[in-house]
Amino acid sequence: MGNKSVTSKITKVSVTTEEYIDINENENKESTTLLWFDPNIKSRRDIEQTTQRLRLINDYVKFYTDLDQCIKFIKSINREKIFLIISESKASQLLPHVSCLRQVDSIFIYSMKKQQHEHLINEYSKIIGIYTDLDELCKALQEQIDLVDNQLQTFSFFDQNQKPTKDLSKESGEFIWFQLFNYVMARFPRIEQAKQEMIEMCRQYYHGNTKELKLISQFEREYQSEEAIYWYAKESFVYKLSNKALRSEDIDMLYTFRYFIIDLSESLRREHKKILSSNEEIFTVYRGGKLDKEEFDKLKENQGKLISTNGYLSTSRLRSQACIFAMKPTKRTDVISVLFQIECNIKQIGNSVIFADIAQFSQYPNDKDVLFDLNACFKIESIEQDESLELIRMKVSNAGEIITKDYIELTQRETEEKTVSIVFGRLMCNLRQYDKSQKYFEQLLNDPNGEDLAWIEFNIGRALRFKGEWKEAREHFDCAYDRMIKNKPARVRDSAHVLDAIGLILENQEKYDEALDFYKRALDIKEKCYLPGSISIATSFNNIGNILSVQRKYNEALDFYKQALDIKEKSHPSGHVSIAASHNKIGIILRGQGKYDEALKYYQRALEMQEEHYPSGHGDIAQSLNNIGHILSDQAKCDEALNYYQRALKIREKYYLSGHVAIVQSLNNIGGLLFEQEKYGEALDYYQQLLKIQEKYYPSDHLDIAQSLNKIGKILYHQERYDTALDYYQRALKIQEKHYSPCHVDIAASLNDIGNIFSDQGKYDEALDYYQQALKMREKCYPSGHVDIAQSLYNIGIILKQQGKYNEALNHYQQALKMQEKYYPSGHMDIAASLSSIGLILDKQGKYDEALDYYQRSLKIQEKYYPFGHVDIARNLNSIGTILYDEGKYSDALDYYQRSLKMQEEYYRSGHVDIARSLYNIGAIFCDQEKYDEALDYLQRALKMREKYCLSDHVNIGQCLNIIGVCYEKQNRTKMALDYYQRALIIFVKFLPADHPSRVRTEDRIHRLTKKK
Repeated sequence: MGNKSVTSKITKVSVTTEEYIDINENENKESTTLLWFDPNIKSRRDIEQTTQRLRLINDYVKFYTDLDQCIKFIKSINREKIFLIISESKASQLLPHVSCLRQVDSIFIYSMKKQQHEHLINEYSKIIGIYTDLDELCKALQEQIDLVDNQLQTFSFFDQNQKPTKDLSKESGEFIWFQLFNYVMARFPRIEQAKQEMIEMCRQYYHGNTKELKLISQFEREYQSEEAIYWYAKESFVYKLSNKALRSEDIDMLYTFRYFIIDLSESLRREHKKILSSNEEIFTVYRGGKLDKEEFDKLKENQGKLISTNGYLSTSRLRSQACIFAMKPTKRTDVISVLFQIECNIKQIGNSVIFADIAQFSQYPNDKDVLFDLNACFKIESIEQDESLELIRMKVSNAGEIITKDYIELTQRETEEKTVSIVFGRLMCNLRQYDKSQKYFEQLLNDPNGEDLAWIEFNIGRALRFKGEWKEAREHFDCAYDRMIKNKPARVRDSAHVLDAIGLILENQEKYDEALDFYKRALDIKEKCYLPGSISIATSFNNIGNILSVQRKYNEALDFYKQALDIKEKSHPSGHVSIAASHNKIGIILRGQGKYDEALKYYQRALEMQEEHYPSGHGDIAQSLNNIGHILSDQAKCDEALNYYQRALKIREKYYLSGHVAIVQSLNNIGGLLFEQEKYGEALDYYQQLLKIQEKYYPSDHLDIAQSLNKIGKILYHQERYDTALDYYQRALKIQEKHYSPCHVDIAASLNDIGNIFSDQGKYDEALDYYQQALKMREKCYPSGHVDIAQSLYNIGIILKQQGKYNEALNHYQQALKMQEKYYPSGHMDIAASLSSIGLILDKQGKYDEALDYYQRSLKIQEKYYPFGHVDIARNLNSIGTILYDEGKYSDALDYYQRSLKMQEEYYRSGHVDIARSLYNIGAIFCDQEKYDEALDYLQRALKMREKYCLSDHVNIGQCLNIIGVCYEKQNRTKMALDYYQRALIIFVKFLPADHPSRVRTEDRIHRLTKKK
């Protein structure tokens, strides 16, 4: 397969645009792109000649005149190699943006001022050279493209120690994809129509390229099936386009080229029989080339594992021939010369891997080429340095065939979709290649070749559901259901799977009652059509449990999950990942019930099973790490939780593509934990990363964006950046109101958040209005006594307390507590919060003994569920201290305040408003005990901290200034006292009504001191 000299002409092409000159109307279907960036290219008189020269080297050529558009195009390329030509004027501007991108293989600078640009060669390793002559440039391009064509461009790996599973990593999935592809191709009929479709597509693509059009016409006239290897070896249009389609897994192109691919594989199989019938037992072949460091490092990481090339693999029986390619000189400094040495035990491998001597079909028979078929599988034995190249030893393996059969059997057993063609399409969906899966099944629907039309419709719907196109998915599911039911006899058993799928759509649409109805209909069919204990019945139990879990009917959900687990434990071997999944679901329920220790045990058992079953770094392992992180977070073991969340994020960033929902989830979890730790700056950073991903991949009004806006709003709220927080909340609310009905729980939550801002700003009437709107909505959406209704009642109670309406506030708090005690197990943190708030009201009413009882009940819950020194415990100690203070028990109160302060200073190393509160309370006791110097020491520290962490005119700063004034007045330091009183009054006038006790007392003190003065 050597190089060829071409001198044929190309017909004239006339095209112009403002930002680029597009020679090709279609997308690139080859493996390489020639891209020339020159802002002045349109002024060149030889543009037509240049275009013709370049298309002789590589058909796909683009010219860009705009820098930003050029960069954007380069970054959009995933599968091709770009050969970039830059004219002299803009080289220094473009290179920093694109030289490090993997898709840019080589860079050529075209300049009449060679010396001025020679320094760039030392700065950018991908620059091949600087050229003043078009002939020299074209020669260098041809040499570099030939070199790249001989590289292993893409390959996939599989850990043979991994147990069979439907849920594969991206790499393992691609490995099986190519194994299955050959099975699928063999099932397509070889018809003349397929040949004509391929030829017509090629003619359209190579329009204007007389060299390739001539070959296409020759192919149409002369091609015979037994000549497939010959046409492949010519490196003609079928070679280039079929290889690009394979490497990019382009379903449309592969379907178009099925005629040729079937012939080529069949020809290789015929030639392979000749090798099997020979006396040869062991043979060794070689392949030489260049790999970039990233590709080479990936091979080193996967020593001992299986490898499959994503396409046909060309090798030579001659080591010397392969070494020529490996050692071919290149000006690139960032590539590694490699020699693949592949050994094969012919008798042992048999027909499981197909390869053939193709020297007789080649223009270069002395190269002694051996071509491997698509599903060739190898084991990487070792990688070691051998003189000036890296020697990669591999052995041909039949493990690919075994793994593929296991995967097919597993999928057929668990889905009841029997044919390999259906399994292949499902695999693409499992690999999140939803568009490819949809296209594949749509092609199969148009040309079913005996495949089951109902299952094809079902799988089109499945791909659409994963894409979030629920309306269209539902239409295909309905069609699949109709086909099954109208069949003679009706396929009632199969229809259960369709009912499940429709239930999933309704669940995604949050139509939980309708979803539950479909899940129950599916279960009813399964219980009649399947044997008791069938895995399919377990799936239905899980689905129903999911709905009940979302509806917070935890006891019912737990019952269904346990029934599912019981079936799985009887059907699967111990430690199966499906059992692990059930453990995770049960853990979720137990967590929802506040049974954290029990939930943790289930999560840990799930993780153990997954680590035994999956390779390290699997996505499900990350999910279990996440779940454990949730429990540790609930238990306020923040550092441990953060460690689990970060481990999960690390796995997901490696396992999934950028922007995947699992990465978003991890960023969200870490941000949430940092928020709980009140590390608002760090939390904000994670949430902004999260929002950036969502805004890149989601529509601007996506509901997930609304959730992130809300979370950022909460951080800003806690940072007391109220106006900015309000803006985020209102943006979130606007999105929610666009998607939801006027009465929706998420809208209620946003109204509640906005109410919180107005509450903290002292705008109590506005806050009360938003809280009441939220309450009204929640009472319509939820059953009576729901905890979210309790939250609204609690918030209204806070406003009423602030307005001095203690009886009304107490009534709302007690209603909230009653609902919480009914809804939660004893010991939930929301119950503790309500008990504390009731205690505060009773304290305000002078009912100290009752208040103390409520505080102590709250403290008992906190001490049971929180670790020693938790900030909520410290706050409760402060509240109990306040009761004792109000009763005049100063020594006892001081003890509680000091215990609280000690915890807070340990927890908040750099200071916090809660510390300021404890300092204030201790200072107030010393003031009442007439220990004014000690009081002033604590109060000044409290003031300093409040001025640091609160807004400059915050009411609490006013309270601090006021009591410091009292201490100075008691010490007869009138001038100092008056100064502090006046500073306090400025704040009180701004935020407190005229009849507020604090404002009235301060005005009286100023009046008294002024009069005395």
